[in-house]
Amino acid sequence: MPSRTDKRPRLRMDPAERRELILSAARRAFASRPYEEVSLVEVAAEAHASEALVHKYFAGKAGLYAEVLRRAADELAERTRRADDALPPNSSARDRVRTSILTYLDFIAERSPGWMAYQILAGREPGEATQVRQAAREAAVVALAKVVGGNRGHRDDFALWGYLGFLDDACLRWVHAGCPDDQRHSLVDAALGCLEGALGDWRT
Repeated sequence: MPSRTDKRPRLRMDPAERRELILSAARRAFASRPYEEVSLVEVAAEAHASEALVHKYFAGKAGLYAEVLRRAADELAERTRRADDALPPNSSARDRVRTSILTYLDFIAERSPGWMAYQILAGREPGEATQVRQAAREAAVVALAKVVGGNRGHRDDFALWGYLGFLDDACLRWVHAGCPDDQRHSLVDAALGCLEGALGDWRT
């Protein structure tokens, strides 16, 4: 009698589709367990691919994890841009920053507790992932500087980097609490106060 494995049809798809399926499987795996506990064998199995194929597309687990982070960073940046573009013309810098924070909270809530796992792993991950995080943070600082009136020196640079670090730590506490809606207003106001206090004023 033929086995169930013999009868199971093979999934046929083009390389781009296969790559996306592997990424989806990896995103779920890395969000559910520490990096060290995720194996390429299980990711490949869930994606109906071979471990060798995962290596071909992503140069190993470190490369796969870095690509998962890169995709998330790109999506957040795009969603933030769209939310900003949807604001009325001549919206204040404060309103624009508030909108970016609310967009970030929505993004985090959709990915909790996976987002928390990624934050906790920061600093204890492969070099490829560290480079992705650094590039994303630098891009966020540049975008924020444009909103608040530009970076005018070391003080502003420290203020912008410090604000983003504060925001991540505050959001981590929010996620630990279960992302309650009734805490959103307090978190947003605290983050705005942090940035305003660090800058000294709103530039635009």
